[in-house]
Amino acid sequence: MPHPPKTQKPCNPYPSRRGSARITGVVLGILALAGLGVAGYAVWSILQSPSPTPEQADPNSTGDPGTGMAQTESIEEILGAVQVYVREEDFASAQRVLEEAVVSYPTDQELRYALGDLYLLTNQTGMAYEQYLAGIEIGPESWNAHFTAGTIANTLDRPEIAEVHYAAAMRLDPNNAETPLYLAAIQQKLNRLEEAKANLAIAGRLNPTDARIYAMRAEIALRENKATIALEQVRRAREIEPNALGLILMEARALKRLRETQEAIDLLTALPMEQASTPDAVKLLAECLGAVGRFDDAASRMMDAAERQPGNAELRFEAALWLQRAGRIDEARDWAQQAADLGDARAREWLDSLP
Repeated sequence: MPHPPKTQKPCNPYPSRRGSARITGVVLGILALAGLGVAGYAVWSILQSPSPTPEQADPNSTGDPGTGMAQTESIEEILGAVQVYVREEDFASAQRVLEEAVVSYPTDQELRYALGDLYLLTNQTGMAYEQYLAGIEIGPESWNAHFTAGTIANTLDRPEIAEVHYAAAMRLDPNNAETPLYLAAIQQKLNRLEEAKANLAIAGRLNPTDARIYAMRAEIALRENKATIALEQVRRAREIEPNALGLILMEARALKRLRETQEAIDLLTALPMEQASTPDAVKLLAECLGAVGRFDDAASRMMDAAERQPGNAELRFEAALWLQRAGRIDEARDWAQQAADLGDARAREWLDSLP
C-alpha cells in the first residue's frame, strides 16, 4: 500500500451544522502503511475544531427534539459534550454519549461518522466500519466517507470491500489523485496487476510528482520479473525522494535481479549507518555479497547487525546461515544457539538437524 497522503483537509463528508463543534470523519492513513495511523488522524479530526462553551457541552440543555431546529441544536450540544470528553481523554463517556445519540437520532449522518471516528480512536475498528457504512447508507455519499470506509476495510483485511469504497470515492471525485493510488494498491494486493497499472496511470496524470506512483510501478514490474522497467521506475521515484530507504532498497533489488550485483553492493554500502543497520538493508546486502561469493563478508555484516540488536533472534540465525555457507560451522552453531535461546524455532530445528 502507498504511504499516507500528504496532510490535507478534504471537504466535509456531511453538511456542516450552524455553529457546530463537529467531529469530522476522515481517516487518511492506511495502516498498513507507514506514517499517520488511523487513531492519529482521528485525534486530529476530533480536536481540530474550537472548544465548545460550557453551555454547548451540556447535552441535557436541549429543546424539544421534535422540531428540526431543536434537533439540530441538540446534536450540536451532543457533539460539543463529546469534544469535551475527548479532550479530557474520557473516551468511555464520549462513547456512551454518542451511542445513546445514535439511538435517539438513528438517521443522523454526522453522529454516525462521529461515533465511527471515536471507535477508531479507541481501536474498535470493526465497529467503526459499521458506523461509516451506516452513514453512507443514510446519505448523501461523499469522497471522504467512502475513502475512510475503504481505509478501514483494508485495515480489517477486507480488500474486496475496500476496493468497492475506493471505486465509489473515485466516482465522486475523479480529480483526487489519492483515490486511484489507493485503489491501485488494493488491486495490487489482490494480484490484479493490469487494473492496478491502469489506476497508477490515472494517478500519474493527476499528480506526476508523487514518488509512490513510480515505486508501486517498480514493485509491480519486479513481480512480473521485468527488472529493467522496475529499475527505471524506482529511479524516477528516487529523483523525487532520493534518500527514502525503501526506494534505495528497491533499486538494489532491481540491480541484483539484473545481475548488476556490484552496483547494488555499492549502493547499499554507501548508506548512512542509521539506514545501513536496519535489518532489511543488512539482509539485502548479505544476499548481494553472497551472490558474488563473499560469504565471509556477508556473515560479518550480519553478525555486526546482530550485535547492535542483542534481542534480535532472526539476525542471529541469519548470521549462523552465512557462517555455515562460509564453512565456519562451529561459529555457525554458536550463533544459531544464541538465536534458539531467544526463541527462534528455525534455529532450534537447524541445530537439531546437525550431525
